[in-house]
Amino acid sequence: MNGDEAIYDLGEVELDKPRPVFGTTPVVPRPAPVRHEIQPEPVGAGPALAGSLSMFVPGLGQMITGEIAWGLFYLSGMGFCAASVWALLATLDRLVPTLGLLDVPLEVLVVVFSSLALLAIGLHLAAVVHAHARAAWAGDQAAPHPIVAGLASLLLPGWGQLLAGHRRRAALFLGGVWLLSVAWLLVTPAGMRVLFRLSLALPASLRDGWGPVVLLSAPIVLWAIAIYDAAAGAVAERNR
Repeated sequence: MNGDEAIYDLGEVELDKPRPVFGTTPVVPRPAPVRHEIQPEPVGAGPALAGSLSMFVPGLGQMITGEIAWGLFYLSGMGFCAASVWALLATLDRLVPTLGLLDVPLEVLVVVFSSLALLAIGLHLAAVVHAHARAAWAGDQAAPHPIVAGLASLLLPGWGQLLAGHRRRAALFLGGVWLLSVAWLLVTPAGMRVLFRLSLALPASLRDGWGPVVLLSAPIVLWAIAIYDAAAGAVAERNR
């Protein structure tokens, strides 16, 4: 019997554990899924502050919101445009004869100056709108007091609209300031000398006729509309 017990000894059988049924797959309990909560990326400034900083220093608003690459892009782009225009103006007296020797028309310089000016304007407006939109997703900004918005647009048209959260209107008025600035620069003595070197001249009506009236009245109209629109926009935002 001792030999039989040694042969047929199956060990201890645990009856408490469930036994799998023949032909079925044992059920293995699955671990509970781990939930990963997506934390919002921290933003260092509100929309009004970010847009205002990029309005005065393009790219600075992106930097304080963590968009360093975008901030450097706008800042370096504006620096490139300013340096290129300064280099062209500084070497204009030598550049024009050189282009004449190479049979290059002076219209090329006009196109270059115009392209750099449009690029600078576009970069500035894009920097302001992008910085404000980049920080706006973190939460709604508080609408400023109408007097504050009006005073901001008195200092710079479009600033009050930006404080009220109206990016498109801010870009519109800021673009108007750019265009008026370019127009005023062209009628200054320095601008007239540059046009003369490029074999260009303003029409007589712009110099002596209705041109001075438009140049004097256009900024007044732009500033007045910007102040009223900024205050009205702030009132509408506060009443929501």
